[in-house]
Amino acid sequence: MKRWILLLSLVFVAGCASEPTEDAIQEETPVEEAPDQTDEEGGQTEESTEERLSIGTSEAVARQLDVPWSIARTEDGWLISERGGTIAVIDADGNVDRQPVELTEEVLEIGEGGLLGLALTDDFDTSRQLYAYHTYGTPGDVKNRVVELTWDGERFEESNIVLEDIPGAQFHNGGRLLLDDDRLWVTTGDALVPDLAQDETSLAGKILRIPLSGEGNPVDWIYSSGHRNPQGLSLTDGVLYASEHGASGHDEVNIIERGKNYGWPLIEADETGDGLETPWFEVGPTSWAPSGIISDERYVYMATLRGNRLVALDRETRDVTPVVEDKGRIRDVWLEGDRLYYITNNTDGRGNPGSEDDQLYSVTIR
Repeated sequence: MKRWILLLSLVFVAGCASEPTEDAIQEETPVEEAPDQTDEEGGQTEESTEERLSIGTSEAVARQLDVPWSIARTEDGWLISERGGTIAVIDADGNVDRQPVELTEEVLEIGEGGLLGLALTDDFDTSRQLYAYHTYGTPGDVKNRVVELTWDGERFEESNIVLEDIPGAQFHNGGRLLLDDDRLWVTTGDALVPDLAQDETSLAGKILRIPLSGEGNPVDWIYSSGHRNPQGLSLTDGVLYASEHGASGHDEVNIIERGKNYGWPLIEADETGDGLETPWFEVGPTSWAPSGIISDERYVYMATLRGNRLVALDRETRDVTPVVEDKGRIRDVWLEGDRLYYITNNTDGRGNPGSEDDQLYSVTIR
């Protein structure tokens, strides 16, 4: 028992040392609002909302979610993953039906791990099939996997294994999914071992592009490398954006291209290195802890945790427009027409939840 307790303690200390943007010790103090960027910080200037977007007032769609992580839109409402291992099924009236997820490997909720990304198949309304990313194993042997689920209206059940044995840890599990025709994009973290992000034989610290046919070996699915903890993916006009946590500030948004190396742990921010990519956008020295992103022809919309806001990044100028600043930690975002939907993440042990938290909100942006 003493050896087990010692092992857990070492894992916790490693997580704290390596995760200044989201570690438990830092978040015991009030969450710090990230300041506006300036050119002196190496980023872009922040513009007034009047110059860019006409932003409405946020309205609650659903309440009392339990550590929500990923948003998926259905014909009748929403599916939202909850880190403890359930999926919140939300109807058009905002009623929440929390349903179990039956898996061959139980969800391990540890640190930032648990039930994370969701992606629905194009024919979900008839097939009821979707994909999920979740942490599993034991506190001393943490892993992640991607599975196919089938929903019968009352529960979600594993129907196929897409990929297992993705390195995991208390922190840095990645976890975002994006379905693109017959390919599934997957982000993985470095599992608190930075050198794995540069290891071409490891799936850690990578962005994967998995054929749903299962053809090839997992290392063949590595699309890009050198990632620390990417938690957002969006594809628009053939351009793939990924948001990523920095080691101490300097969180990034990268434009992802096949075979490129995005530098971690060799470089970050505006540093350069042979064969290494500098970010399309970085936040400066104060962390925002970016998570889910979505994009359209004009903007990349990004949820931030430590930044406590939802922002719009101009795809041409990279100027920053705040969209939401008064709801606490924001984990994921979805765009539909002229309306953004987003989930708060104040119940994850690092925020200051209200009585109705966490919530799914909507806000008009045009």
